[in-house]
Amino acid sequence: MDHIENVWENVLNTLRENISEQGYNTWFSDTKPIEMKDNYLYVKVPTQFIADYLNKNYRELVSEIFYNLYNSKYIIKFIGTQPLKENMPYENEIYKKKTEEQYKTKLNPNYNFNEFVIGANNKFAHSASLAVAESPGNTYNPLFIYGESGMGKTHLMQAIGNFILEEHFNKEIFYITTEEFTNEMIDSIRNNSMPAFRNKFRNFDILMIDDIHFLSKKEGTQEEFFHTFNSLYEKKKQIVLTSDRPPKDIPDLEKRLTTRFEWGLLADLKSPDFETRVAILRKKAEFENIKLKSEVIEFIAEHIYSNVRALEGSLIRILAYCSYNNLDTDELSVNMVSDILIDMVSDRINDVNLETIMEKVCSVYHITHSQIFDKTRKKNIVFPRQIGMYLSNLLIPQLSLKEIANYYKRKDHTTVLHAKKTIEEQFKNDRKLRIQIEKLINEISR
Repeated sequence: MDHIENVWENVLNTLRENISEQGYNTWFSDTKPIEMKDNYLYVKVPTQFIADYLNKNYRELVSEIFYNLYNSKYIIKFIGTQPLKENMPYENEIYKKKTEEQYKTKLNPNYNFNEFVIGANNKFAHSASLAVAESPGNTYNPLFIYGESGMGKTHLMQAIGNFILEEHFNKEIFYITTEEFTNEMIDSIRNNSMPAFRNKFRNFDILMIDDIHFLSKKEGTQEEFFHTFNSLYEKKKQIVLTSDRPPKDIPDLEKRLTTRFEWGLLADLKSPDFETRVAILRKKAEFENIKLKSEVIEFIAEHIYSNVRALEGSLIRILAYCSYNNLDTDELSVNMVSDILIDMVSDRINDVNLETIMEKVCSVYHITHSQIFDKTRKKNIVFPRQIGMYLSNLLIPQLSLKEIANYYKRKDHTTVLHAKKTIEEQFKNDRKLRIQIEKLINEISR
């Protein structure tokens, strides 16, 4: 392999072709490789803020470029100003183990308490979640977080797991959706492996189950979860659940489960108020390096109030529009933003639906309706399907991920989550994709 300086120069040259010039100059113009060791490449940057941003937003992309250039799998680690011990690798065994644990537990490291914007609508739920994270199994058990789609339930739940992973490294943590729990149970019954299934779920220190309202009408799953719940509770293991409604409002849920869900603490997430919406927009804009005038941010906050997902979606729409029209985001006026987000900020009925999006995506990518629903893994089909799922989530924020997954004939909503993450990552660094998405949005909205 080339000398480390040459390696990094080659990586940067390829990277420059894949991201905007502004993004490259902002984040990569002052980087310096310092060591290659144990399949890690350590790169020095001027500040810890830049290091944190690059590790969160660019590490996967740069690692992939490295692999494509040298056919060798290295993880890129950006180092800022945090003090490091002499004669020790910059990426120690604890960090490696933590990364492995996050993968095993299915936790998203971006979902942490630092990235969660606190407001009057969620202060109680945030405080309860932090209390559970600081003392799992001893404070509120179970913690039941509920609220409508897009309010931040999954973010808070996974923030608990990531905090515990950081502070209580010996704890066994696991995050799963109710749908995945049900599917895994069905597979275990089919394979005559229920003892292994029970042994797995009844021995975690912290079990986090998302969308527990999907237990509705599933009598067999309710029975199994009842015993799992009892086993964990009796051992003083922490249980965290999320739902789109409080336990008593979940239809066809056994009374004994409703009672147990109410044993601990119920914490609800409401729609964010104006001040919180402004704070969310500013934090997200800063994170994505989007510069907007104060009056523009306040206009968005005043007119988009349904949920956090819709607020974040508005910034994506703006970024796509600016890429398409070769504009800087700080050039936008309130009137221009009003036009860009017309279907989000006006009182007119949004007639965009799943079928409209699917048909337009098929037309643009030259595939048939039957192909987009097919189970094939061919890239020329998978990518348009991911675009369709991403746009469905962006343009119809009131839809749940499960509803989108069902429409595209996918097994569960994790496929939609993966599609969303994949397109969002490419969206940040690929101006051509942003232009393509803006064209699609314009055609779909007509």
